[in-house]
Amino acid sequence: MTIDDAQVIVVGAGPVGLVTAIGLAKRNIRVLVLEKNSAEVPPQWRGSTIHPPTLAILDDLGLAQQIIDGAIKVAVLQYRDLEMDQVVNFKYDSLNNLVKFPFRLQFEQYKLLKLLRDAAAAHPNIELHYDSMVETVSQDDEGVSIEIQKNGVSDSFRSSWLVASDGSHSRVRKSLGIKLEGFTYPFPTTVVATRFPFENHIPNLGPVCYWSGPTGRLSMIRTPDTWRIAMTTPLEGVDILSDDRGSITEPSADFKNAISLLLSWIPGATLADLQLEQYEVYRSHQRVALEFSRGRVALAGDAAHLTTTNGGMGLNSGVQDAAQLVEAIYSGISSAKDDPLLGYASMRKEFCQDFLQPATYSSHSMVDNSDYNNRKLRLAKLYADSSNRESELQVIARASMITELVK
Repeated sequence: MTIDDAQVIVVGAGPVGLVTAIGLAKRNIRVLVLEKNSAEVPPQWRGSTIHPPTLAILDDLGLAQQIIDGAIKVAVLQYRDLEMDQVVNFKYDSLNNLVKFPFRLQFEQYKLLKLLRDAAAAHPNIELHYDSMVETVSQDDEGVSIEIQKNGVSDSFRSSWLVASDGSHSRVRKSLGIKLEGFTYPFPTTVVATRFPFENHIPNLGPVCYWSGPTGRLSMIRTPDTWRIAMTTPLEGVDILSDDRGSITEPSADFKNAISLLLSWIPGATLADLQLEQYEVYRSHQRVALEFSRGRVALAGDAAHLTTTNGGMGLNSGVQDAAQLVEAIYSGISSAKDDPLLGYASMRKEFCQDFLQPATYSSHSMVDNSDYNNRKLRLAKLYADSSNRESELQVIARASMITELVK
């Protein structure tokens, strides 16, 4: 295809934009993808969770087996407390015979992005352009026009439809004057990486473990590359960049205190033994766009909604946006259906308001409660739920974003 033949322009070559582009291309729709950054995909350990519905979408694109082969497969969702002995496991086999992939995967987002970019580059219906910054977007009844800057040179393109998957600071969304409503959590989250083999020292430690404690939550996620440890921390004076992320060279005192409690489970281990690396701090939000579509332009992923990173729901909800958006645009092109994006916009905004935000807000509130008695009661309630097959299914289904199984 040539660049002027595109029926759909996708802005943003992250996982959401590429799932959209590949899904459309497989339906014989010509797609132009514009990405503001370079083609380089640096190794970053932030974002690694793939839930069962998302894996099913990636399976439709022919990528599931490659991901499974390279991922950590999670059979239990584990809850613990840094000051208590009780271990609570919710087993993913409660999903057996209900979904195609009854497990969770941990697979670094940068690896997923590489697979998607390779698949997009190889597809004849996709043209992919990097270093292309959106300047303006306009539309009329017949199509959408976009102006970009690439290597200091202005250019413009036109297509029937446009997808904005260009992140939380979406230039497309801002160009259209669509606002995000919601709030920002008062404390940032600190994330560090370590290659220390916790699984060899803490008995029965699961690859996904959410600890509560006197300093709040401390989550441990085992990825193929590393262990990621995250904690909400009241950092002062941290220079967080415009993309809501920043780097630090030393964890806060609260973070070190939480790590010391974790190390108490490993006699003789010290903070130095962990060899912590890739310190990062970022803000978390709960925000939803007032409109998920306007005319021939649709928003998807972080361009449309922001949520906390608890449970990996940000990436997964964005990929699920993409899958439904593919169906909506395909319907509009194949049957000349009027306003096909309205159904998508209504459905995904309702999902965010009725499921995504309440689930992540509730999780955030519970795990950040540091009171000992509240933590003890919460752990006891979780244990009771894990011992009841129907309750266990509900917890796993909600954590996996399988909304059709959630009552």
